[in-house]
Amino acid sequence: MVGQELTFWLAAVVLVILTVESGIKLLNRDSFGITIAVYVTLFAWYFVDPFLNPESYDYLPSSLLAESYGQILLFLVGFRLFAPVATRWILRRPSSGIFDTRLTPEQILTAAGTLWFVLFLIGVYRMGGDVIGALFPLDGRGGPTMWGRGAVETGASGFLISSGGYVFNAVTAFLGVLVFFQRSTARRLLAGAVFAITLPYFFMAGARSHFLAAVVPFIITYLFFSRHPLMIRLAILAVAFVCLNEGFKFVVAFRDSGGYRDVLASENPYEMMSEDARPSGLNMIQELCFVDVYLQSGSTSPAYGGRYLNELLNFIPRVIWPSKPMIGIDYARTVSSV
Repeated sequence: MVGQELTFWLAAVVLVILTVESGIKLLNRDSFGITIAVYVTLFAWYFVDPFLNPESYDYLPSSLLAESYGQILLFLVGFRLFAPVATRWILRRPSSGIFDTRLTPEQILTAAGTLWFVLFLIGVYRMGGDVIGALFPLDGRGGPTMWGRGAVETGASGFLISSGGYVFNAVTAFLGVLVFFQRSTARRLLAGAVFAITLPYFFMAGARSHFLAAVVPFIITYLFFSRHPLMIRLAILAVAFVCLNEGFKFVVAFRDSGGYRDVLASENPYEMMSEDARPSGLNMIQELCFVDVYLQSGSTSPAYGGRYLNELLNFIPRVIWPSKPMIGIDYARTVSSV
């Protein structure tokens, strides 16, 4: 039980202190208050699931849990010490002017909206002209989607499809952010409408990371730029978290088992789910334990940042670099065999 580990309580106390500090800075409109997003995310990933599903941690050795929470404690201390230093270093550097543009939010919205529309037309073409099927892929992972492809494509088309999907994801997220910077109501409604009608595609396609990449920037921008009172913003943030948690239960349960058609036709969709259904995205402490065991097994050794080079070069198409490393595949195979 994680509650019996000293490092768990030390990490929890430090997390509470740092969260309160960032909350105070946020109330005082100090830019460093944005770090509260890091602390809230860390809390959700590492401190919630052990109490929601304690039986999933009974088989983990006490020493392993203690080690993992000790690593979280080190991260919190390191982040608090070095984040201000890094921020000051970045701000002291002279600007190259590359990103210093005179574009208005309205002009940026026009450009982003045009790019979204072009990519959407390409996606609809790949779906055989089925607009409804493009926006609502009811078959989940088992059916076609606008930017669906094989996991490891060796042809040039795989690279283009993958790139188009990532750009479409980024543009959708950008449209959600732009909602808060438009001066006219009509443009705000337009950006919000395009953003909203695209979200079902990312949700039903089954990749939670893509949906989060689209919606989280919108939530964070609302949290920091909305004119609503802080308590209302925090309340809406809590509601959004609950909705995401419940929604992802359906994604995990049905994305690989026939899709969502039966769910939408059911009067009570919860009856179609098993009683122990739960999203698996909050069990990061469990994943951290797996990583520690993987390193201790001798199957690999810490790269100390060396694998970031693989991440930076991951955009190169496999048709050009056939032997391109498949990032994380060795770890995934080890964990799946546990």
